[in-house]
Amino acid sequence: MFAAVLPYRYWARFPVWMPITAAAFPSSLVTIFLGAAVGIPGFLAHAGANVSMANAAMLDIHNDAAGYNRGYVQGFAGLSIFTFLFLTPAGLLTLYLLGSGTLRAASAWFEDPIGDPILTGIDHALFAGAARGRAAREQRSRDMLEGPEIPDRIVSAAAAGLPPCDLVIVASRRKQGWEREVTVFTQDGAYRIGDPLERTIAGRLRTLYPLTTHADLEAIRKSVHYDLPVHSSRPE
Repeated sequence: MFAAVLPYRYWARFPVWMPITAAAFPSSLVTIFLGAAVGIPGFLAHAGANVSMANAAMLDIHNDAAGYNRGYVQGFAGLSIFTFLFLTPAGLLTLYLLGSGTLRAASAWFEDPIGDPILTGIDHALFAGAARGRAAREQRSRDMLEGPEIPDRIVSAAAAGLPPCDLVIVASRRKQGWEREVTVFTQDGAYRIGDPLERTIAGRLRTLYPLTTHADLEAIRKSVHYDLPVHSSRPE
């Protein structure tokens, strides 16, 4: 259950025999109970100290001579729950444990579990920037391999050296959402994408998408719309 406190992106790194997702809800309940274990004795001690201070102020005859309003002292003691939660270290810890535990319990109950919010925030602050930088470097490297963006071309499977299919789209950039089994609706009909592959053609990296005519009885789960380019006889 301790591993379920870690940021969600680390959960997949644990062995499959560790059911971290299933442990998310019990782990959040433990966090709530821990908040109660810290908060209840902490509040009782804090409230007891405030009441003792208020009683001492009520009984001190010097306060009468100084003109203190005893009602204010008693009223301050009545705010002990708020002063404990927001003005003491134990209260802030209690507030966080109860709040984060409740949030994680609700997320796990609705099958969208998360790790501890503070640990997740720290992880994001430390590593998200590095991940973005790495992705940017990889994209720049790919852009250099692909060269300037140019219009797509259509070639035959034989010209592309691929297994039989109706046509092959040769693209200078990867296409978002174009994956295996996705249906492509064009002005000439519907096609199903085979296994996309990358190949260096004339010194440039190209992505090839083999398309096969979509049969009428085949189910469509995902689809994209595309305007077919002018037909070419071979890759560039």
